[in-house]
Amino acid sequence: MAKDSVMKTLTAEEDGPRMLSLVSHKLKTPLSIINGYSEAILSQSAKEKFSPFTAKALEEINKQGTKLCSLVDKLLFFNKVESLQPKDLAKKTLNLKNLAKGCANDALSHEEETPTVTATSSIAKRGTFIEIDCPPTLEIKADEELMGFLLEELISNAIKFNNKAEKIIKVQCAHHGDSISVSVRDYGAGIRPQDVNKIFERFYQVDDYFTGQIDGWGLGLCMVQKIVELHNGSINVISDRGLGSIFTVSLPVL
Repeated sequence: MAKDSVMKTLTAEEDGPRMLSLVSHKLKTPLSIINGYSEAILSQSAKEKFSPFTAKALEEINKQGTKLCSLVDKLLFFNKVESLQPKDLAKKTLNLKNLAKGCANDALSHEEETPTVTATSSIAKRGTFIEIDCPPTLEIKADEELMGFLLEELISNAIKFNNKAEKIIKVQCAHHGDSISVSVRDYGAGIRPQDVNKIFERFYQVDDYFTGQIDGWGLGLCMVQKIVELHNGSINVISDRGLGSIFTVSLPVL
């Protein structure tokens, strides 16, 4: 009996990523139906003259369904990243400044206003300002999808883990001989010393009176670290409580 129990446990652990992928795929279809129908019904709200309660309920159903769909997509992407090896990367030459601009816009995509890029390569929305300091010709050779996720995740976290009315984020890229660095700095709540060594762990989330309950799986920084390792790079974090954090990724010049 004991032997069979151990064997079943080992099998379950080995099949963990496959099970997560299967569960995620099974959730996609009902979520698509929920989101599709709620959007279709909401589009008829003016004609149907829903009560305020019904309209609000439909909006919340659609909002939470969309959020859950995004979480499922992230879980599927986590499974994909976890299974990758360096030889699997689709590396190409990327312009860092253009990549950073695109990722900054994507990170702000859930804001109500349309982001605008100023002459000084800054991207702003009401209450959020992202400054991009990157030489226009600086390039790296990397997997575009993975590097895009990495940058967007760091910028999104800089926005999300910030309790200030005006959020300032600085993205800085530089060439240092045989390496290229990309830093994302915020001036938010910062990270407690006891949390700094845990933030790259799977499913770990910082939750306290500074930030409140944060949406997500707690997988973003875990994937960021994995992507950095796949590119033979390193990541460093400097954080001061109440002053903000700086995440710096260093990648070799190839």
